[in-house]
Amino acid sequence: MDVSRFTMIKILGTAVMAAMLMTSPVFAGGGKACCAKSASNDKAMCPDFASLNLTTDQKSKLEAWQSDCEKAGCTKESRAKFLHQAKGILSTDQYAKLKEQCERSGKKSEA
Repeated sequence: MDVSRFTMIKILGTAVMAAMLMTSPVFAGGGKACCAKSASNDKAMCPDFASLNLTTDQKSKLEAWQSDCEKAGCTKESRAKFLHQAKGILSTDQYAKLKEQCERSGKKSEA
């Protein structure tokens, strides 16, 4: 095997690994909460923080808790923990909207 062929194989292998990492749940982020990450998941399934009219502090906390949820694999339990935490800082209306959006995303990800 000549050097150029070996180099091409290394580049291709690196590209494949990068693609795998970028589609994994840990790196596939997107700033959305309660999203069960999967290959078929799209961002339309995720709650939209913009629709909640959050304060800067609320948004910061929700993003941190969302990150924890994603790190835990977006399980039913981690989503429930996220919602429990969110309930403590959101108004009744904000929480109702977030909960509805999370429940919709959970049902779509299970389908």
